Amino acid sequence: MNNELTTKIADYSAQFLDTLGISAKATVTFDPEGEIYTISLETPDPAPIIGYHGDTLSSLQLILGLHLKHLTGDWVNISINVNDYRERREASITAMVDSAVTQVVASKTPITLAPLPANERRVVHVYLDGHKDVTTSSVGEGRSRSVVISPKV
Repeated sequence: MNNELTTKIADYSAQFLDTLGISAKATVTFDPEGEIYTISLETPDPAPIIGYHGDTLSSLQLILGLHLKHLTGDWVNISINVNDYRERREASITAMVDSAVTQVVASKTPITLAPLPANERRVVHVYLDGHKDVTTSSVGEGRSRSVVISPKV
């Protein structure tokens, strides 16, 4: 783990959030396996940072990533998490998927989930990878892209 880079990311993230008027405590950790820096934010008011279905959070992550690239000269893989939003969202998605799988297995007909952003579609695909009764695929384009859960033949 590059402690200097971790410190640089933490300092810059705090400065960036302060410039945006966001009051949050930032902690940065590095996952060497995924080669990703996670910026965990703790704030009393997470809603404006997260936005509708995490849209603002994803945009903030992209903008901060671009600024860090400019600062360091290299692309730095980052993930921003606010008050454990990503863990709660993943739990919500897996609960929804479990319900859909039960319906698919019982009815033997595919179910198309509501459109999801790429990172959340990935959660569904990974969660059901190797499932004995169903398979997954993605359909649609752009913001309308969805996951289809189908029975195995």
